Amino acid sequence: MVYCGPLSKACLPCRKRRLRCDLRDPTCTPCARAQLKCSGYRDTNALRVKDESDAVKRRVHARKSMKVVPGSLVVPMRSQARDIFYHDYVVGSNKPFDFLQTFHSSTSRDEHLDRTVDAVSLAYLASQRHSVSGVAEKEARQHYISAINYTTVALQTFDQAKQNSTILAILLLDLYEKMTNKIATFGGGWAAHLSGALTLVQLRGNEQFNDPSVLRMLTRLGTNLLISCVASDTPVLPNLITLRNTIAAHSTPSLDPKWLETDLIIEFARLRQEIDKGLLANSEATLALVELDAKFVRLGMQVPPTWQYKTIQAGIESSHQFSSHQFDSFHHIYPAEHVAQMWNTLRLTRIVLNEFICFRCLDTYGRPRSDSNLKTIHAHASRSIIEMASDICASVPQYIEDSPITLPPPSTKIASSNNLPKHDTRISPVAPPNPTNHLPCYRLIFPLFVVAQSSALPPAFREWAIKELHFMADYHGIKNAMVVADMLESDQKKPVWEVYTMLGSYAFVC
Repeated sequence: MVYCGPLSKACLPCRKRRLRCDLRDPTCTPCARAQLKCSGYRDTNALRVKDESDAVKRRVHARKSMKVVPGSLVVPMRSQARDIFYHDYVVGSNKPFDFLQTFHSSTSRDEHLDRTVDAVSLAYLASQRHSVSGVAEKEARQHYISAINYTTVALQTFDQAKQNSTILAILLLDLYEKMTNKIATFGGGWAAHLSGALTLVQLRGNEQFNDPSVLRMLTRLGTNLLISCVASDTPVLPNLITLRNTIAAHSTPSLDPKWLETDLIIEFARLRQEIDKGLLANSEATLALVELDAKFVRLGMQVPPTWQYKTIQAGIESSHQFSSHQFDSFHHIYPAEHVAQMWNTLRLTRIVLNEFICFRCLDTYGRPRSDSNLKTIHAHASRSIIEMASDICASVPQYIEDSPITLPPPSTKIASSNNLPKHDTRISPVAPPNPTNHLPCYRLIFPLFVVAQSSALPPAFREWAIKELHFMADYHGIKNAMVVADMLESDQKKPVWEVYTMLGSYAFVC
């Protein structure tokens, strides 16, 4: 007899996905969260144990007679890691590190850059595929230590230190730190690499700014350093402002909404520092916050047509569309993922900013102040938070589902949400989750957290955000989506930027 352990009563979907089935009636919790059709539970008493000895013997003999697959056909983990990293960071739709193609190749002789690419690729693979995460993390750490040693040697010689490959290696070492180190300490690894790279850039002179690829690399350096400052609540470095001004003098960043958005985030970071230090009176701080919010509004109104999105009212509907009797039901269609990312960054920043405004309009007992002007400001800020949260929710359906939502043909009539009958919004996916949807879903976790944690929003937003996070965890297998959902359900009061760093959002939403 061949004993394979006790039989499981779990339903077929849970057995296939190796999840713990709670055997609830009429459907188990994992299937309900993933919106899968539960197949029902097995009666283990009705299953007979068969003598499989002969069958096992036949399988053993069959294996012995099989031809051995040449080792060259097995794709090494390092190659898999590079492929997925290059797809999502270098050549994909978002391409935050597209300049890597210019400075690195398979025949590159820059050993420090080569080791760094392997370290960050393996770290990224570990974060995306939990089945190999342990092995990938260990190998990534080994390559990281090797990359540090080779980069240290490269920094010993001035000619080698100022090479593009060295700047890029340092930038990728910082990316590795953000993927693996979830504590935003500016003085530690979170900014040590970037501060060193900024020093090298200053030593290289102004000729470097004439190369478009170098300009994109230095823009990425400035953006990543700014994120480190914001996430660790550290003042923005003057050298960073100097770098951005020099880049602006050699390019046309005024045409890039992301660049303009970054300028406003720098202004927000500075204002937050002044408020925390008590340099502004309450009325001055409130007025400055209101004026900054108005700048974000103007930015949203001035984006070029290629950065705009379509709003689809209920009728051509997604099962993941936010729906409440208090709000109209709609979702967005974005021309590209980086466009959705820019808009959601603007929205979540405005939510945090308007929460500051609301707080400043309250008295010591948490009630609106009697001043009529402050009451008006408070009401406007509250409406802005609801508007931004609704738009974040509307961005989810396009990227959480495997079947992409597309615009209807011109002849399609879009119904009004008031004329639609009530219906069940659960879905039954017919195919396994698409791995290419993993990263777009991951980029939604932090915006959804910002929505769910806001006390200025009705409970329906929190409940819906938690539901979507559970779907990401159960259907797409995103572990951190479950971590954030559990955090929200247990009502843990976590600072926004602490969760940002815990998610490694710098690395996955760059």
